[in-house]
This record gives sequence, C-alpha cells and structure tokens, in this order.
Amino acid sequence: MKIEKNAKNVIFQKWNSQFPELSSFSKSKLFKLLGPLVGGIEFFDLKKTVEYRPYVAWYPIWKSTLKECLNQPLVLYEIRNKKGLQFDIPYNVGDTVLNEAIDATRQQMFLSLEGDVKVNEIFSLIDRQFSKTLIKSSPIGQAYLLEGKLLIALYLNDQKSIQMTMNEIKEKSDLWMSGLFEWKNGRTDIWIEKLKGIVLNREQFLSQVYSNRQDKSLLSLKSSEILI
Repeated sequence: MKIEKNAKNVIFQKWNSQFPELSSFSKSKLFKLLGPLVGGIEFFDLKKTVEYRPYVAWYPIWKSTLKECLNQPLVLYEIRNKKGLQFDIPYNVGDTVLNEAIDATRQQMFLSLEGDVKVNEIFSLIDRQFSKTLIKSSPIGQAYLLEGKLLIALYLNDQKSIQMTMNEIKEKSDLWMSGLFEWKNGRTDIWIEKLKGIVLNREQFLSQVYSNRQDKSLLSLKSSEILI
C-alpha cells in the first residue's frame, strides 16, 4: 500500500516538534549525540500497510566507520501503549492516537534528553535489554551489551565501572555455551583478552570516537555528555 505523498514528512515534523532536543538525522531518525553514542527515536514502516512503529534506539560510535556503527544498535526497543502492545500508527491517524504515542515515547525513553546524563542511567538502560527473550538465549547478544557497557566506562575513564563490567563479563561468560558464542566471536578467553587490549589503548579508542563524531552527518546534531 502506498503512503500519501508528504504524509511521512508531516508526521515526522510533528514528532520533531515534540522532541526539540533531537534533530533530524534521516527521514526515519530523530537523534542526538550522547558521549560515545548517537540515538533517540527511530521509526520503522510496517510492511504491506501505511503504518509505522516508534522505537528507542542508541548506536555506538566507536567502530571503525560511522556506517559500521549504524549497522547494529546497542539499545533498541519498541514503544508500547497502555495495554502493553506495540503501537501500529497509521500515517493518516488523528492527533489523539499520535499524541498518545508521543506521550508514551517520552515516558519510555528512560533517559533525559535535556542535558547530560549519569553513567548509571545508561547502564540501567542497557541492562533492561538483558530481559529480552532473544538476549536471554543469546551469548552473542549478551556479549554485545557487556562490551557496550565496558566501552562507555572506558570513554569516561571510569575505572570503577570498568572493573565492575569486567567482573560481570567474566561471570556471565562462564555460563555461556561455547558453541553459541564461538561461531561469531571465537573463544571467550581470547575475546576477553581483546577487550582488555582495548582498555589498555584508551587513546586509540577515543581517537576513533572523536573521528566518528566529526562525520558531517553528525555535526548538526545536538549533543550532551555522559557523566560519572
């Protein structure tokens, strides 16, 4: 089914007006920079309909290129209505449903979009992902989240959080079935040593983050920092 011409733009502008802390990053993303992360609200069209769903999304910006960073979010979850169901929002819907979705999104960001945020708030947001069914059964998914926490702590040079996360990595990795992890990341001990190497080369890590932050597609975004 075809979406009425300009309908997407009109809806996108309505969302943007309600979240002035975010900026247009693409036709489906309202983002901001947050330390070594970029994200905010992302919209996904539903197939064979004229509906869409809002998600909260945060991507890392420490990979080798920004394109690679945007291939996989660190945090991604759907916004749900009062009944606990995902929003399926028609592009031609009235303001009542749209405002309900906007209010629900604001409540379910779990982070303030205004100003800086504390690292424990970011960690809490990431930890919420561990309750997802797919993450519970996926050592690969768990490893990705743990690595994210470690590298956020490294960005801050937060030695306490670095050590706590390394301990968490060791505890959780001891419970993983090797076959479900090694097909992608190799042996867990080698993976952990690789992470330790990144920690020891913090300046190189920071250099990559700052390089990605200078990408022209990010320069116009509003930005905040993560604080210890």
